[in-house]
Amino acid sequence: MKSYSDLPTLVMAKILAFAFNGAESDLIKWKRALTLLSVCHNWRVYGKHLLYRYAIIVVADPGLPLSDVYQDELDWADAEFVTDSDSSDNESDNSNEEVVAYSESSALMSVNHVVNVVAFDDRGPIRIYTNINLIEKLGLESMVKQLLFSEHRYQNHINGVDPLKCFMPFLQVLVDGLPEEIKLTKPFAEWHELEHTNVEPSARMKDQCHDASFEAAHVLINRYPNVSSISATMVKPHEFMQKLILDLAVGYDKQLSKFVYDMPATHSYTLTAPNLIELDLTLRFSRDQNLPTICPGSLQKINLVLDRQLFSWNMFRIGNKPKPIVFNNLEDLSITYVVQNEIADDMLNANNIELVFPSLERLYLENCTLARKNAQAMMSHGLKELHFEGSIVAASELCEQPLRNLDRLDVIWVERHYREEADNFVTLANEIFNKTDGIEHVYCKMRSMRYTERMNDVDWPYLTHLSLGFMIPFKELFVMLPKVPNLVCLDMNIGQWGESKITEATELLTNIKKHYPTPLPSKIKNLRLVDNYGVMLPKLYHELPFVRAIENLKWYLPQLTDIDIQGEEDEL
Repeated sequence: MKSYSDLPTLVMAKILAFAFNGAESDLIKWKRALTLLSVCHNWRVYGKHLLYRYAIIVVADPGLPLSDVYQDELDWADAEFVTDSDSSDNESDNSNEEVVAYSESSALMSVNHVVNVVAFDDRGPIRIYTNINLIEKLGLESMVKQLLFSEHRYQNHINGVDPLKCFMPFLQVLVDGLPEEIKLTKPFAEWHELEHTNVEPSARMKDQCHDASFEAAHVLINRYPNVSSISATMVKPHEFMQKLILDLAVGYDKQLSKFVYDMPATHSYTLTAPNLIELDLTLRFSRDQNLPTICPGSLQKINLVLDRQLFSWNMFRIGNKPKPIVFNNLEDLSITYVVQNEIADDMLNANNIELVFPSLERLYLENCTLARKNAQAMMSHGLKELHFEGSIVAASELCEQPLRNLDRLDVIWVERHYREEADNFVTLANEIFNKTDGIEHVYCKMRSMRYTERMNDVDWPYLTHLSLGFMIPFKELFVMLPKVPNLVCLDMNIGQWGESKITEATELLTNIKKHYPTPLPSKIKNLRLVDNYGVMLPKLYHELPFVRAIENLKWYLPQLTDIDIQGEEDEL
């Protein structure tokens, strides 16, 4: 191989895909990945289509350490242009083709072009970092497939300037030379003048800002015609930036394939989106929030993180006719309720709506459960994976449905009314895990020691993976293991142990052949012990008697091959 350009296309593609991983959501990684485009002509041609598919806009408080990192990394001058003949690898047939050669010191954009000096407090101006400057300079707008908006702010900073006010001057540059009436910055400039007075902005001024947001969205839509994915993660309820993002989603409606929205939503909107494949929607508060209306027909993957008072299946109903809501192509469905631990799992209220899921393969439910009718609709057509996180009572009700078609079942117990649940835990868990015959992967995670009072009574013949958020004494563990004969992987948290319990366990394990002269016919292959509290992990791990003694478990559990002891940051 004389040069990197001689690499087979498949090998080059794998190298670049690995190198560019994460660049789609991190502007610093995106900038660093550009250095690979200077390797050779083939890498530039292929890599350019991977990198310039992302237009990234990052909002940061100047007081955040992250903002300093962005400033150091992204405070560049103008881009350098060279030709292939100037490159270290002159294999191009077109010596006039302009490309951009990059090194760590290469310039990509001027921060001053995208930073507005609108101050929101004594920490200084809000800053917006973006690669759009470079995309525009190189004329690569047609390559952009994804628009990504993100925000990094002080968590205790409640209000703050709407980022769109700061982004508008940059967008105004893009429309210079267009008809005079397109003045994106004027309404926001007038609004800003009132922010330092006691005068409230008028309804007319607010409408003008909304109109400017709409115009700004269509500026981006016209300049980036091939966008099919929008991602927005903002921690503050920015009215105008929110309007921009939703107007973008509606404007790209017919070609949108992925929509990620994680920020407050006070505006209502409708997406018919005939090609929408993936929807990721996070609305953490119910007050003054609006669910969108989205056509479910083309969706293949849905992830919803919602306040429990906000959810409604009607968000997937187009029109008012009382007909079934059909998710013809949906394969993955994940619904998480944002609740406190003391609140019981809420039922996803269908209000007598008929739901149809003919293609559902993977279902994830957290802090919520299903009405019997909906559970039947989701689990009767060939569901392959079920992940449930919630109370034992809710899990038991859900698992009344046939589980025989599953390939994987994950159940994570979360305390609700723990005394009542602890009394019935083993009985209900036994009922669930006795229905799992034939399921290849059966996983259970328990976080509370309160559930251990009757662990000797468990009957989990088909459980394959068990994770305990606590440590039970080895004597009790050895009594329990014969009742989980198909267990392959076991995780336990030993961080709550004191010195006396570690000493007791060390003695037992050191003399295990004396206490247990016959090995246990267990299938356990992997044992992982986690010490989150640093109770038993000194600097010299190998000198800890417990660590040496636990190796004797490989005699008592003949199929045990891997013992992994981990600390919060360290790993043996």
